[in-house]
Amino acid sequence: MSTALLVLALASPGVANASTEVVTVQATSAPTSAGKTVSVNCPNGTKVVGTGGAVTGERTTITRVRPSDDLTSAEVTAVEHGAGTVQPWTVTVRATCAPGEFTLVSKSGTNNAEASCPGTKKALGVGGETSGGHFTKMAPKSNLKSGLVETSGGDVTAHAICGTRAGLVLRGGTPTVVVTKTASKSVACQGDEQVVSAGGAVGGGIIEDVTPAGAGATVTGEGTDAQGQAIRWSITPYVVCSH
Repeated sequence: MSTALLVLALASPGVANASTEVVTVQATSAPTSAGKTVSVNCPNGTKVVGTGGAVTGERTTITRVRPSDDLTSAEVTAVEHGAGTVQPWTVTVRATCAPGEFTLVSKSGTNNAEASCPGTKKALGVGGETSGGHFTKMAPKSNLKSGLVETSGGDVTAHAICGTRAGLVLRGGTPTVVVTKTASKSVACQGDEQVVSAGGAVGGGIIEDVTPAGAGATVTGEGTDAQGQAIRWSITPYVVCSH
């Protein structure tokens, strides 16, 4: 089950003001027992630099975290898996928005994909789509030159939001071993840094949510064996920060 937000807290929602301020906007679907997609638009004058989402309910999973090609909006799709559920559940999309010139680069593969940014541009945020597996990683590479998306199986597409911002740095990347069925871990930006996007990875489980949380980011995951019992697994949060 997942009750937290997934790809990315920042400044208060609203229209971006002068300079390079980062803002966040989000939308939540109506509660139903069916697969669903929800979208959100960035304020005028800003573009998506990070995106993510969350689901609530048992046996639900996010399969698509997708910025639009022109980076003016983002959407998240979630579906039921396994036996599904008759209980209503929701999906939330969150977009991190900032003024500037940014581009979307996409790359497809099987089980994993890496979308590389051109020239001196860096990966500010990462999104992904999977044909049926569960996300196990959605995060920028350590040098911020590409976005990595990995799944438990099937076709996958990685989306990297490429551009430049002052003081870009990737924080986190330290795995924590857990033995509970579900767990959440956070990582924070430092000083006066702004949160640009969030990412996460799990070893021996699946990602449920990745989201901004306060001054940083939180990733929630679930580790299970073939019988659905909790096992020893690891969870790693990431956050991209800037000035």
